Amino acid sequence: MIDKSRSRPIKFVIGIILFAYLSYFISDGAIGIDLLDAAITSLVQVSSSGVWVAFYKVIAWLASPGLDVLWIVILSFLLYGFKYKIQAFWSLAYMAGAMVLGFIMKHLVARARPINHLAQDTGYSYPSGHVLGTFVLVSVILLFVVPELPNYRLSQVVRWGSIVWLILVMLSRVYLSAHYPTDTIGAVLLAWTWSQVMQWFYVFWAPGLFQWKLFYRSYL
Repeated sequence: MIDKSRSRPIKFVIGIILFAYLSYFISDGAIGIDLLDAAITSLVQVSSSGVWVAFYKVIAWLASPGLDVLWIVILSFLLYGFKYKIQAFWSLAYMAGAMVLGFIMKHLVARARPINHLAQDTGYSYPSGHVLGTFVLVSVILLFVVPELPNYRLSQVVRWGSIVWLILVMLSRVYLSAHYPTDTIGAVLLAWTWSQVMQWFYVFWAPGLFQWKLFYRSYL
């Protein structure tokens, strides 16, 4: 669960600085970014086969922004049903805010997608909407689901399974040439920074929501 953390402002500052610098260098067309993208892409795409293409296309479909929103709605519905009502609405707000920020950044940076990408995506490339939504979904699982699981082994399986899923989504976007590697890194930085803001709101505003009928008898 979310609690007070003295390091949260530091995490936010680090996140916003890294994201701002990355966004600036990408929009400025820095040669170092191009070299980094090319190096990582060559490693990810070192093995090219129809099996891998099909595998990563399935992952990309399951992690599409529209389905990410659907998964968070389903998860929030379950949280609300188990009396985690405040957490349910927080999760929805976290995802909504992330999607809005991602949309704004896409149009501010206006980075074109890689040439000859194998996915069906359109629009601007930076940051990756797939990775952004997946990071939010994984964060909610780690924050609210994992701590409430009945035993340590199951909690570790879900924890690491969620992290591996995020990594696979990042790899799929690069493998299919739907995004540059820095698009996925930028999405992680944006979602992580936005998470610090949302956790701050939770700590300071959640206790006052008990007086609302909508959140009656909710766990904190």
